[in-house]
Amino acid sequence: MKFSIIIPAYNAQKTIADTIQSILEQKVTPEYDFEIIIIDDGSSDDTLKVCEYFLQFHKNIEVYTQANNGLTKARNQGASKAKGEILLFLDSDDMLPPNTLWHYYLVFSNYEVDFVAGLMGYYWEHSKSYSIDKNYLRGHKGFLDKSLFIPVFAYVISASTKAYKKEFLTRHNLRFLDGHHLCEDHLWTLSLLKYTQAVFLIDEVVLYYRMHANNSVSNWKNSYLEDMIAVQEGILKLQMPLDLNSYYERFLKNFDFKKFLVEQAIIGQERAKLQELVEPLQKLLEIIPTQYQQKYMPKWYAFNDHSKSGIYKTILRIRRNRKLKKTYKKLKNFFIKPLKHLLDMANGLWYRRLLKKYQCRHKFLKVLYQIFSYLPITKAKVTFAECIYEMKYLGAIKETLKDSNLIITTLNYRITLSDDIKRMYHLAKSPIILIDNYYQPLFGITTRKESLVLQCWHAGGLFKKFGCDNAVKGSKEYQYETKIHQSYSYAFVSGKKAIEGYMSAFNLKREQILPLGNIMADILINKQIDQKEAKVILGVNPHKKLIVYAPTFRDWERPDFNLHLDFQSFIEKYSDKYEFALRIHPTTKPTINQQGIHNFSLKEEWLVLNAADALITDYSSIIFTYAYFGRPIYFYPYDYPKYLSQKGFYEDYLHFVPGDIAFSEEELLKLLEHIPPISVKVQQLWQDYMGECDGNTAEKIADFIKTRMGINNA
Repeated sequence: MKFSIIIPAYNAQKTIADTIQSILEQKVTPEYDFEIIIIDDGSSDDTLKVCEYFLQFHKNIEVYTQANNGLTKARNQGASKAKGEILLFLDSDDMLPPNTLWHYYLVFSNYEVDFVAGLMGYYWEHSKSYSIDKNYLRGHKGFLDKSLFIPVFAYVISASTKAYKKEFLTRHNLRFLDGHHLCEDHLWTLSLLKYTQAVFLIDEVVLYYRMHANNSVSNWKNSYLEDMIAVQEGILKLQMPLDLNSYYERFLKNFDFKKFLVEQAIIGQERAKLQELVEPLQKLLEIIPTQYQQKYMPKWYAFNDHSKSGIYKTILRIRRNRKLKKTYKKLKNFFIKPLKHLLDMANGLWYRRLLKKYQCRHKFLKVLYQIFSYLPITKAKVTFAECIYEMKYLGAIKETLKDSNLIITTLNYRITLSDDIKRMYHLAKSPIILIDNYYQPLFGITTRKESLVLQCWHAGGLFKKFGCDNAVKGSKEYQYETKIHQSYSYAFVSGKKAIEGYMSAFNLKREQILPLGNIMADILINKQIDQKEAKVILGVNPHKKLIVYAPTFRDWERPDFNLHLDFQSFIEKYSDKYEFALRIHPTTKPTINQQGIHNFSLKEEWLVLNAADALITDYSSIIFTYAYFGRPIYFYPYDYPKYLSQKGFYEDYLHFVPGDIAFSEEELLKLLEHIPPISVKVQQLWQDYMGECDGNTAEKIADFIKTRMGINNA
């Protein structure tokens, strides 16, 4: 497979060397190579000299020149020169992460897709730092359903975060709009979506966009309005068979029209130049369908009158309103901001210092709860109380209840005076409270008789001891643990075999433990995709087995984590058939520096487990979720005596775990010589401890809540 990377360049002498170097540093294999095609667009600086320097040392670089005809014409010329099957279009200040071509190769070599898109990252020139737009693909990955094409790609509009099959572009005669610079990617991306049959999204950064003072569109030119007109005319001619609401919401309300036309052209220019905008703006407004203008243009810059005089009046109104807003902002900064700063200090930092000094938060929260308990309870109120996992698990239940005519409140986990007051008010007023972990604001509180606290514990199964079982009965520690859990009315567990353990851990009666399933397992079941697809998304060779090492935390090591497994010997022995990945506990820092392994600590758990052919762990409850696949689990309890003395287990560890145990790296290395596709013991673990998990836990908990509140489930 050959990649052709096309780079138009205009006066880019300061940045293009970084762009070229980032491509030359790509991971390459015998299965693919690449060429770099640079189109110098009539540069007046030393851009051409920089390119010619690289040309001396690299045979896979070609440089062409043209008169200054613009970005899109240069891209089209580059595409016509390309010899590769896969095309990429970069700007002359973009940079590729080292594995970009590898990720693209994995998709194109395993699936029939027309183009592939990945995440965008940013390189901040002033601080020499990198960041990632994690929401760039709106959380989607793998094959994208056609109904989501516009909702996703309305915001994934850049041509540079994608790789394209040249045959697909040629077959549909897809070219960039010659001679236009602003919003050119809009027409390009929508044209792709009109014809494409298969799109694949990868959960990796494929491009770093350079953020600096001279980004391509930072100062308005009236020619940009002509670009917008040409692009919008092109979009109308496409006669898209897809719903364009998401696109026009982006264009009119959230980004382009507002940022470029309103903020730069109307507000940013001198008043003398405004008259020049009227006629082309009138033409643009005539092109954009009226229903989208009415739906997505906010009142403060809505153009309701499309006559020339009406447009000019609206332009003046926009400027006048912004001037008033600026005046208000100055007054606010002078008078209100200092006062707000003091109040924020008192509300946050000073409040936390006071609590720390006098160790009085529990008492204060208890008093607040008692005071607010004199207020009448709100009968239809359900409160979700975030813990360290935020709404990662509780969010599914909240989503299920959203159409139930309930008053739903979500409490954050911030510790400020105002948040604590708000928190205890809502807890005291709610007949239903949901939590998914230890929840400090309820420690030691006896809730109202009308209130139910539902513990939707995040983890499934029953493995290492926790809660009251971590202390000796009758001890001060045990008394403290019982106070932590005394507010619980019910706890939900993943299977019937876990009931007795949760009874003792939370000091609850049998009828208070309900085996309805586990939200974490729900996520995995409902999001499950083909294992090969999961591997490709993660950048793993699907023709090799993936072994994931997922150790649990140690209280004596947090928040840092010390890796007690040297992967180098494993890589040396098994690199021809296995790939190795690490996933450490979310409450520890994923700063692991070992070469040759994937670090999936920040990847979604369901995706990593979906891809894994085998799991290595020690005492982690991740074994119960992973057991859904029935694939083998290996245990590496390198500190077993110490951990046993510190934590303990509900069953005899050495006889309970559903897989082979290795106490040393040498033993583990030998165990991995042959990895079977399925483990009967692991399958049995799922049946025993996760038997109630069917992908519908959130619905079952929601039904329980509705029943308790007297709401008809039908």
